[in-house]
Amino acid sequence: MTMGTQTDWQIGKSLSDRMKYMLDNQLMCDVTFNVGADKSPIKAHKYMLASASPVFYSMFEGPLSEKGDVDIADITPEYFSMMLQYIYTDKIVIDAKNIKGLLYGSEKYMLQTLKVKCNEFLTSSVDEDHACVVFQTAHDFHMKDLETDALNFIFKKGRACFESDDFLHLSSDCLKLIVESDKLYCDETTIYQRMVQWSKLRCEEQSMSMTDENVRKSLGDLLYRIRFPLMTPKFFTDEVSSTNILTFEERVRLYEHFNGKHTDMFPSKHRKLQIPIRLERCEVDTGNTSWSYSSGKDDCVDFQTSSDTVLTSILLFGSITYSGSNDLMVKILQGSTVLNTTQTTLNSITGKQIYEISFENPIRNSCRKTIHCQLNMKGKTTFRGKNFIQKVTTRDGFAVTFFNSSLPSGNSTSEQIGQIPGLIFIG
Repeated sequence: MTMGTQTDWQIGKSLSDRMKYMLDNQLMCDVTFNVGADKSPIKAHKYMLASASPVFYSMFEGPLSEKGDVDIADITPEYFSMMLQYIYTDKIVIDAKNIKGLLYGSEKYMLQTLKVKCNEFLTSSVDEDHACVVFQTAHDFHMKDLETDALNFIFKKGRACFESDDFLHLSSDCLKLIVESDKLYCDETTIYQRMVQWSKLRCEEQSMSMTDENVRKSLGDLLYRIRFPLMTPKFFTDEVSSTNILTFEERVRLYEHFNGKHTDMFPSKHRKLQIPIRLERCEVDTGNTSWSYSSGKDDCVDFQTSSDTVLTSILLFGSITYSGSNDLMVKILQGSTVLNTTQTTLNSITGKQIYEISFENPIRNSCRKTIHCQLNMKGKTTFRGKNFIQKVTTRDGFAVTFFNSSLPSGNSTSEQIGQIPGLIFIG
């Protein structure tokens, strides 16, 4: 640097630029901080620090004010320098890597405006990939409003948040707040699988071998927040009972539960928000054929489920060629008992193939009980199905078997042809 540059660096510069220059070039500094484990020396100006932070003011002007160098052991030099840059310039670039370090510094030194900026960054980061780390950070730093918002987002987007990388780095306290809630919108299969992965990472961090016994030990009381009774018997047999994560007695009690003997060893209450299970029994026939309703007769099909569940919606084909409405009525029956009647309008858009018709009051049905689905629709022709499957099974082993209806199906829908392409359940 030339002498001319050294003597005129103030000219034409803003206040923040001049302050940054003095900090960066260590001009007229009057305090030295020894920062981090290695006690890296970082110089600054008492006046600037005291003007921004009540803690720094007390450090330099209080009755127990520091007279020499100041040791700062609990912050890294990188984050301490970032914090100083903000104090001198009111500017900061916050990202996922530095947020916790900056939040810690803002709390320790009562830098309220920096904490506000950190809060704004976290709030803007609440998405499926990062909601867990936002929740954890808000929890750690007592940011109650943000903690509540992030937790509610995780409840709503459950499965996607559970499958994020950040989920595996939650603390046990935060994980407990999530999985013990009835509001969590996630199937128990995913909850179990991801909690096992979470536990294995704890084993790895503690240099413990990843045995089933150590996985259980790392889970601790969290194990009893998993609602094993809500799993399908097949998944439980294939994926849970085949391990030693549960004791022999616990496995026996759960098998008894699956066979009608209730257990209170694990929670069995259905979560208020379960992830939808969408089952489609056919493909859409996009050829020249269509399904007609000119006769006003019923389309009917029967079904049975492999486990207790709740029916929330029926899937219907939309129109091939027009935008308009079809008046319809859906009845769900068990034997001669009408479980639900829904009368509404399907507002069809040209070319849209499948629509969901939701029931205002979802219908709880027991496994292996035959349910009749009866549709009466008026209006233009719609798509129809092809390549029908009688038994549709999810990857978790939940299955729905369709049958020709015992009710008169005057419009000819059956297990192999017609309308009603699928159903939506919550487990």
